[in-house]
Amino acid sequence: KKEETVNTKLLSAAAMAVLAGAPAANAQTVVDLWHVFNLETDMMQIGVAAFNESRQDVQIEQRVVPFAQLREELIRAVAVGDVPDLVVIDNPVLASFAAQGALAPIGDMVAASEVIDPDVYFAGPWSTVVFDGEVYGVPRASNTLALYFNADMFREAGLDPKNPPQTWSELMAAAEALTDADASVFGIAFSAIQSEESTFQWLPFLYQAGGSLEDLRSPEAAAALQLWVDMVDNGYASRDVITMRQYEGTNTLIAGNAAMAISGPWELPRISAEAAFDWEVTLLPVRDEVGIRASALGGFNWAIPAGAEDAEAAFEVIEYMSMQDTLQYAWGTGRIPSRRDVSIPQPDLPLAYLVFAEQMESATARGPHPEWPAISRAIQTAIQQALTGTASVEDALAQAADAIEPILAEQPL
Repeated sequence: KKEETVNTKLLSAAAMAVLAGAPAANAQTVVDLWHVFNLETDMMQIGVAAFNESRQDVQIEQRVVPFAQLREELIRAVAVGDVPDLVVIDNPVLASFAAQGALAPIGDMVAASEVIDPDVYFAGPWSTVVFDGEVYGVPRASNTLALYFNADMFREAGLDPKNPPQTWSELMAAAEALTDADASVFGIAFSAIQSEESTFQWLPFLYQAGGSLEDLRSPEAAAALQLWVDMVDNGYASRDVITMRQYEGTNTLIAGNAAMAISGPWELPRISAEAAFDWEVTLLPVRDEVGIRASALGGFNWAIPAGAEDAEAAFEVIEYMSMQDTLQYAWGTGRIPSRRDVSIPQPDLPLAYLVFAEQMESATARGPHPEWPAISRAIQTAIQQALTGTASVEDALAQAADAIEPILAEQPL
């Protein structure tokens, strides 16, 4: 469980005082850090406590900002010239901040660092911190998507949980077999809400189909969206997926109202603590006769806003948070280290760890592109139109292409 992964030595009385937001009285430099991680057991809180205990000359003063507000808060801070020294940004939007001149380039700091070596990072996470040839951040930790399933329901439906769906056709057949309308049980849950979450969840299917964002008019793109439409139209997935966040999709799995759910490793602590059934996780099924293994990359990046008062001290914090001892806590809170050279000696839920570690190898970054929010909105709209029947799959994707193609013509992915 999540709580069992916490190093209690780090959460000493002094560390807890730091978590309360009071920097040491004799600190010479205070690094103002904005992030979204409010759990005391998160690697962020553990790292902040450990850093503040280890340093007298530099202390971190953190501000937890709700995820939905962080982007707007940072935009406002940049506009008025009152920025934090360090911020943690959702990886698909870093390029948009860099393009606006809101982030400090840190390529020289990275080149001189003995801790941060771009070559040891997974290609996907590192690509999200580079814009126009310059480095603007460092990956914190990553996540990706896989398929959770209720093994007890599999057995009750005559399915073998040791042989979960490997292809789209097998996924559709399993979803049909697992759906029980009388018991209000759907075969599968996924997030199709009009937000970045639906883009994140649908892109793996686009890539598995052999499609791309550059050509949403292709039959491959249509096949990927049609798969979701068929699941909803056949009743294998609830029509509520259009308002369902990823968290809520996992809720339906835990509550026994869905037999499968697409979600990420951040849910492992919650599922392991709350699920009253035998559950497992497997790689996302691939498209029949295509066989492309693909998923989407999620996670956050460290970045230093342009105009930060203590950029050098902020980079020292990044280095500390990027070391092996700190990143080992990533898995305990459902995150995957972005570095290949970080080992998890005794991972909690080792089989799940192996699945997500393997899925990371095929996780594709969203963008990076300075207009990613606009690209993503077009995808979200197409998903909503197709699932609600307000437009055919082809027409919905054509409208998305109309919005995205001019953006990519000006600056390709």
